[in-house]
Amino acid sequence: MKSINANEDDYERFEILGHDALFTNARIDRKTLPDGLYAYDLRDSDDCSGTPSELRDFVLVNHWGTVILKEKIEGTDEGVILNEMDYNYLGENVTLDEFINSAPAMEQTM
Repeated sequence: MKSINANEDDYERFEILGHDALFTNARIDRKTLPDGLYAYDLRDSDDCSGTPSELRDFVLVNHWGTVILKEKIEGTDEGVILNEMDYNYLGENVTLDEFINSAPAMEQTM
């Protein structure tokens, strides 16, 4: 269960709970995140069906992936239950620097 440097991974643009985010399957070392970014883990469902079911500050068992956001999400210390409408892949690969310097995807479509 090795964590990786946030600056050394490839990301997919992702939307979760109405927030623009980056997604990776890897575990991110929180100490390597640039200031102003927040990382949260996604937990796979208990049957490991490949569907994220919960967003938490940290997931040890059934880790599905990690998302990085520019905003904090409340309730992640206890866990935020997700359904299929709460997240979406946006089909774009970006670097961490590109994400930091970009406008949210929702603003770009207007």
